[in-house]
Amino acid sequence: MMYLAAFGLSFLISLGLTPLVRRLALRYQIVDIPTSLRKIHQAPMPYLGGLAIFASFIVVTLIFLPVSRQLIALLLGGALLAVIGAIDDVRGLGAWTRLGWQLVAALIVLTGGIGIVSITNPLGGTFNLEAGRTLIHLGSLQFHITPIANLFSIIWLVGMVNTINFLDGLDGLASGVSAIAALTLFALAISPGVNQPLVALLAIILAGSALGFLPFNFFPAKIFMGDSGAYFLGLTLALLAIYSGGKLATIGLVLGFTIIDAMWATVRRLRRGQHPFSSDREHLHHLLLQAGLSQRGAVLSLYLLAVILALVALDTHSFAKLIALIILFGVMVVLIASLVLLGRRKAARG
Repeated sequence: MMYLAAFGLSFLISLGLTPLVRRLALRYQIVDIPTSLRKIHQAPMPYLGGLAIFASFIVVTLIFLPVSRQLIALLLGGALLAVIGAIDDVRGLGAWTRLGWQLVAALIVLTGGIGIVSITNPLGGTFNLEAGRTLIHLGSLQFHITPIANLFSIIWLVGMVNTINFLDGLDGLASGVSAIAALTLFALAISPGVNQPLVALLAIILAGSALGFLPFNFFPAKIFMGDSGAYFLGLTLALLAIYSGGKLATIGLVLGFTIIDAMWATVRRLRRGQHPFSSDREHLHHLLLQAGLSQRGAVLSLYLLAVILALVALDTHSFAKLIALIILFGVMVVLIASLVLLGRRKAARG
């Protein structure tokens, strides 16, 4: 009953705040103007929808969960990225500036004691990442500095932030897929083998906040979440995967298609001498549009893929997840290559 109440409240707050944020964005002309070929929409679109998602999450979280050092670190890191994302939406920030603030948010999270300390070995056992652990005292506070574990944690956190940001290219895509990922983590957290009610609460609150925003963001969108929403959703999903017993493989499989797409985007941009955070129209969702799918069709197809991957992730153990990831990687390589070739043939014909 508590989970249903938390979900319903976060959904309703997000649903109620989104049109208010939309009016605010329109009043002050905080809009995305389609001035480049990479833009899909045709008319100016208000930004800042992510602030409604974040506000809903933080209000409901403070109502239902006890305050702790880890929770404060999560909320501070999420708040920082929501604010930086909003500033980026309004004024535009350089790629290195955005990366710098993402690193700061990841460090804030680490100071709260949230981080990856071990990785499950698909063949059995775990890999311990706590080598070189050092205890640092700052007044009454204690911080553990673990170089290898901290490095893995930062890569994971920053990587997920940008993965969701890369995904946010079609109406309703990032918000819907993030909600599916959060619901998957909720199902994992309430399972008897994990049994983490606090993580389950955080996950269901995040899902409610994202789904409350979705009616205004699904095609045809009335508002975009902007970087404020994408950054916040990415960081929170990354943290929930760490919270839920280090189940990185689960969220990695659910979001596998977009993680692989983000890796491909990084590689192709670096090969061209561009910054990895630069923009183009060669993401998987763009390729699906070029292949002839409508926005709605492309988004629903990727929703379905995320749901299938979520069901596989929840029904398999570590080794099976590894096999599923390998199969997914192969399928994605073939799919992207086929879509790129199809796009080039269409362009050559005219």
